[in-house]
Amino acid sequence: MKLHSHFLAVLLVPHSQSFLTPLYQGSVKFSHSIPFVPCTNLRVGRCRLPTRQFSTTEDAQKKEDLGRTSKTLEEIDAKLLEQIEAAPLPSTILKEDINVDLMPPLELTPSDEDFVFVGSESEMKRDESLNFVSSELSIWKNLRHTPPPPKTGLPFELLLQRTWDTVEDIYVHLRRIPYEKGLSTLSEEAELTRKTVVILGSGWAAHALMKVADCNKLRLIVVSPSNHFVFTPMLASAAVGTVEYRSMTEAVRAANPMINQFLEGKATSVDVKKQTVTVKLNNLLDEFHEKEPPEVTIDYDHLIVSVGCKVDDRGVPGAKRALRLKCTEDARKLREAVGECFEFASRPDVADSSPESTKERSRRVTFFIVGGGPTGVELAGELHDLFEDVTRPYKGTYPKLADSIRVILAHSGPDLVPQFDENLREEALKSLKTKGVEVILNTRVTEVGDDFARLSSKVIDSETGEVTEEREETILPVGLTVWCAGTAPVKFVEELLSQLSPEARYQDGRVKVDRWMRPPMKEGTEVGSVIVLGDAAAHDDGTGELLPATAQVAGQQGAYVARLLDRGYDLTITPPLLPCEEEIIQETCDVFYDPAMTKWLRFRGLEMAPPFGFLNLGMLAYLGGGEALSQVQIGDYPLLAWAGSVGFVLWRSVYLVKQVATRNRMLVTFDWIKSNLFGRDITRL
Repeated sequence: MKLHSHFLAVLLVPHSQSFLTPLYQGSVKFSHSIPFVPCTNLRVGRCRLPTRQFSTTEDAQKKEDLGRTSKTLEEIDAKLLEQIEAAPLPSTILKEDINVDLMPPLELTPSDEDFVFVGSESEMKRDESLNFVSSELSIWKNLRHTPPPPKTGLPFELLLQRTWDTVEDIYVHLRRIPYEKGLSTLSEEAELTRKTVVILGSGWAAHALMKVADCNKLRLIVVSPSNHFVFTPMLASAAVGTVEYRSMTEAVRAANPMINQFLEGKATSVDVKKQTVTVKLNNLLDEFHEKEPPEVTIDYDHLIVSVGCKVDDRGVPGAKRALRLKCTEDARKLREAVGECFEFASRPDVADSSPESTKERSRRVTFFIVGGGPTGVELAGELHDLFEDVTRPYKGTYPKLADSIRVILAHSGPDLVPQFDENLREEALKSLKTKGVEVILNTRVTEVGDDFARLSSKVIDSETGEVTEEREETILPVGLTVWCAGTAPVKFVEELLSQLSPEARYQDGRVKVDRWMRPPMKEGTEVGSVIVLGDAAAHDDGTGELLPATAQVAGQQGAYVARLLDRGYDLTITPPLLPCEEEIIQETCDVFYDPAMTKWLRFRGLEMAPPFGFLNLGMLAYLGGGEALSQVQIGDYPLLAWAGSVGFVLWRSVYLVKQVATRNRMLVTFDWIKSNLFGRDITRL
């Protein structure tokens, strides 16, 4: 039985017209009474309607070129009725019973009567209700292409383990409250039995360890050049003024009031045999004192190396001229530089409309982003929002730059955000292009200058459309370059590797660690004294692949190591075990023996320390314009893959919940409300 696709739309979408017809008012109306058919080629943020939209500003000749409809809709309906009479339909038609491949395509040439013209294209863009609904219709497209769940299913064992870990963490926090409130103090005996744990860094791994660590058992000494933790996924938002820097940071001393000592400085050397680390303190009050800051040496029982990484700009001449986006200082510099670019392009020397001035004005506000990962894509989306904000007619601060601003994103690979599923990668590309972001794929940056960037792009075969190995060199005039591509180990990692076994060096310069986050040591007695976390660690996930260098991985590693230390496992042996057997009396045990904790761990069957297991909860990325990518999963089990406004709601919800304190959640919420009501603050202080 043959069914026409137009008729199937009536059967399968019976309620679409009554629900969506009001949304078309002011945009496009059809002269014939036909139901709304969801678009088959949806774009995030805007739906391509079944017929073309015209504006009065378009040339009238374009309408004449379309011609007349070869067959009227009435004739098609009559033929459909004949087919129905020849082959009566059952009372109920299920979607899966219809063979879409057998349907003849509906090819119509629209006539002038099929359109009600609107004033301009900008009026169509302002139809927010239509844009929202069309965006959400794309959810079905994305969910359709969500990969099937793997055969392994949900990681129930790991989920159960994390649940019990949370109960344990709550117990540790409750025990800490009397000491934090000053209602109780540690005894001299307890003070002597505490292990000294030196934490290098204040990033995701270090911050998670500080939060979970039981300071009744551990003496924490934190060393970091920065006195705060920053919620790095929102650095792009801070760089354009959507949120303020202080709203997404937490002071190290506030992360855990029972931290014994915080030193603002950098570790310069380590002696794993003597178990000491040398720290060069920051030069404070350098405007008033010219003395060199002192160096101090700290003894430790455990050294936690969570020093993070740096941007990898090696091998690219001039790349150090580009700005970065790794810390709050980078976001502050970028925010200031963007404002200076606006002012630079508003100077009188490029104010006229001559071709030379127009070209130079556009160059001054051309923002070039290197790297198509989540950082680069989110920065492109945030810059788009900022430019839409500041170039609004009458309300924006730089409306004259509306036609001059450019955002260009270059990526060396064939797809943006390669960490996401394929369909979400495609949505990211479409969404950015819709917003006017120029995306250049398969392109490497070979040189960065003050006002240009040299690119090396793979050539696309004009006949086959495939990417070849041939490369084409081009020079791109730019006003500001932001480097968001690649990472490399920091200097201290190389110093640490010189103290470890040669087997500890991974090929990219990171430190190899075992399943308990311990690097190989030269001597067996040194095992367990050094633990490497986060971006500095190369950790095998058990399948031969390394865990990604992400905040999610680092945070889980930090909490895991904190529990290892809280429980008192003997980290000098493999696998780590509890320090005492049940038959041995407490007096003969290690001084760090905790009978209550030991009983709890025996109840859970954790006499042997469990290896680290990463629980992947998915990924998020903002695309600008109230749209985001949301890939939700539990381990390797995919749940949802969303793009559009619903993805944006999920993105904001997760980022708000993941803030490290109630104070931060309140401040971020106020910042979002403030930027929506009053626009982004572009003042440079």
